[in-house]
Amino acid sequence: MRSRGRWLGMGWLLIAPALAAAWQPVGEAGWPTASEPLAYVQRTLERPRDAQTVTAHLALFRSSAYRLTVLDRGAHTASLPDAFRDAGIVAGVNGGFFHSDGRPLGLVIAQGQRINRVETTRLLSGVLYGDDRGIHLLRRARFRDHPGIDALVQSGPYLVENGRAVRGLSAKDASQRTFVATDWRGHWVLGATRTPLTLADLAECLSAPGALTPWPVERALNLDGGSSSGFFFDRGTGVEPVAMRPWKPVRNLIGLRPR
Repeated sequence: MRSRGRWLGMGWLLIAPALAAAWQPVGEAGWPTASEPLAYVQRTLERPRDAQTVTAHLALFRSSAYRLTVLDRGAHTASLPDAFRDAGIVAGVNGGFFHSDGRPLGLVIAQGQRINRVETTRLLSGVLYGDDRGIHLLRRARFRDHPGIDALVQSGPYLVENGRAVRGLSAKDASQRTFVATDWRGHWVLGATRTPLTLADLAECLSAPGALTPWPVERALNLDGGSSSGFFFDRGTGVEPVAMRPWKPVRNLIGLRPR
């Protein structure tokens, strides 16, 4: 485990009292203990009842120290790590869904440029966006468009809401997953699973205290997963970055820049 920068605030040092019985950490289960606003963790969990495991790359960060950035790749073919490096982004994942011809599903705002529009399909139930006030994650019905938004991705489904796994999520079609989650108190995570799991299982992992974050998740949103799943974390000069490459080109990327 490597980290970058300094964590801010005592809240980051919270260690949850116990994991929900469904998922248990495998191997080293510790969290960063220094006060740093950005850190990389690889986390492995096991579900005792069926020995299913999940391993995830996690970029844990504070919104007081980092801004959200969305990159629209258009026809560019640079690899995910190169795209992030070229843009000066220190950590990130692939973004939202897109059509077979590359057009994004739902509204995207990339570096201030608006692409497409808000769509009301059931899948696109959440909106992740950044403005001068910070980073926000809302249900689509509660989102109000306004000037000043310079980064936005519409995606879904919602995985966790009010600290609980959303009911009715699919328990079929296990796949690699990409997600964003927050405690709504300034702590955030961008994550991608290296191993396949269902949406229902991912929601269960995220809502279990201490499983995929050292703080309780208040809300979480699924991003485009499967063959689009990608992750990047710059571990500093002279150290190879953590890089998980999508199996196919993706239209947009979600990343972090220091404030």
